[in-house]
Amino acid sequence: MRTARLTALLYCLLLLAAPAAAQTPLEIRATPLRFNAEDKTQVTAGDLRWRGGLLLSADDPRFGGLSDLAISPDGTRITAITDAGRWITARLTYDRNGHLAGVAEGRWGALRGAGGLLLTGKARQDAEALTRLDDGSFAVAFERRHRLRRFPGGDLTKPPVEIAAPASLAAAAGNSGIEALVALAGDRLLAFTEGQKVGGLAGGDSYAVYLRDGAGLWQGLALKPKGLFHPTGAAQLPSGDVILLERRFTLLGGVSARLRRLPLAAIQPGALLDGSEIAELRPPLTLDNFEGVAVHRLGDGTTRITLVSDDNFSPLQRTLLVQFDLLQGG
Repeated sequence: MRTARLTALLYCLLLLAAPAAAQTPLEIRATPLRFNAEDKTQVTAGDLRWRGGLLLSADDPRFGGLSDLAISPDGTRITAITDAGRWITARLTYDRNGHLAGVAEGRWGALRGAGGLLLTGKARQDAEALTRLDDGSFAVAFERRHRLRRFPGGDLTKPPVEIAAPASLAAAAGNSGIEALVALAGDRLLAFTEGQKVGGLAGGDSYAVYLRDGAGLWQGLALKPKGLFHPTGAAQLPSGDVILLERRFTLLGGVSARLRRLPLAAIQPGALLDGSEIAELRPPLTLDNFEGVAVHRLGDGTTRITLVSDDNFSPLQRTLLVQFDLLQGG
């Protein structure tokens, strides 16, 4: 019995000290893509203009499952999380025309829980949403075992601290929790669930949305469904409006993605959010299971949108990193 206890203690200490929990280099291959493989002249869809895309791959079988990302203000570095409990950082490179051209200096590691141990098991590892707070910290939302965590200083190698979650989030199905997270001014957070239904607000069976004020109090909103799309990612535009990434999958139509703009003024407790469509992406355009969106502004004032897809560690899906310029109203 004593030997078993010592072995368990040693195992815990090894987990705490494991180099893989810090960060290690990751070589990421990047293959350029066209916006439309069938029509090389197409460069726009809705209010989006194609600015380059990459198919990402790596030799390590743990690579994949990218579920959200953040981008530096100058657009040169990305930070992503995966639904297998890992984080990835990399530097982006651009060609002379400003098109996304490559990925370099990849590094990655495993996320830790609030107690300092590495996350184990899908229920604990399922990181789905990422946003950067005003103080530089990262907030991460997890599904299955629904929870929110803050990583001080934006250091994903260190143990996080708890962010109290909305009380009613506990009632969400395992795969219907927070899928998109946006930091708003005043230390507020806006969280979109993937499919938790709410009938108490106008609009009937809408998707639950939660707004956390600067004092840490959560209040309810709702998102009006449109078609068969479900929220998968969100970010804030320079104007203050929120851009919402949504996904649809049907056996006949395959996968589609849509971007909606939600006016900042409409984001109030009790509101039913609707907004306007920026663009819808469907085959034969280059897309996959897009789950993450990030925004930055170019030196000339143009708003650049970056999307990343989750391959679900499936040979039938791909990890894509693509960029667009927003043509109107950044």
